[in-house]
Amino acid sequence: MFGEVAKTMMAGTEMLEWFAAQAKPNSWKIAARNLCVQGFDVFMPMEKYTSRKGSRLVASMRPYFAGYFFVAVDAASAPWRAIKSTHGVARLVSFCGKPAPVDAGLIGAIKSRCDDEGVMMPGLELKAGDGVRIEDGPFAGMIGRLDALIPNERAWLLIDVMGKATRAMVPIAGLRRAI
Repeated sequence: MFGEVAKTMMAGTEMLEWFAAQAKPNSWKIAARNLCVQGFDVFMPMEKYTSRKGSRLVASMRPYFAGYFFVAVDAASAPWRAIKSTHGVARLVSFCGKPAPVDAGLIGAIKSRCDDEGVMMPGLELKAGDGVRIEDGPFAGMIGRLDALIPNERAWLLIDVMGKATRAMVPIAGLRRAI
């Protein structure tokens, strides 16, 4: 359900448009489930990440766009009240009081970066010297500098460990560009 991609953009002869919605804090699962139950197509790209729980590393999933997801609707029928009043939904992203459609090309580009379960795949165009944040694995949360890309979807990073630059090999899939 989380990361489901609408199977079709056409409902009969009506064209569905995508709109961004904001979930209430910690309610993205509830909002997506309730909208799906009502028959709306929901697209919520997810990302894998690792967090520390005491001394353990725990792999989890979270929305790629924290607190936001996309809903496909026939704008002509204007089901805004049904969406806004859904348990877990805070609001629709609007401009001048009118829900703003999201460009279908943008939705298509995001979908193309997702796997079959709606999880974002890394699409980084990294090169040596780039700053990166490690999102997965034992070094999760650390920031480093990319030293070299190597075969088998791995990279050598230089990370600061106790004031000393240390070289570590990590999977590319767990890296995000550091800003």
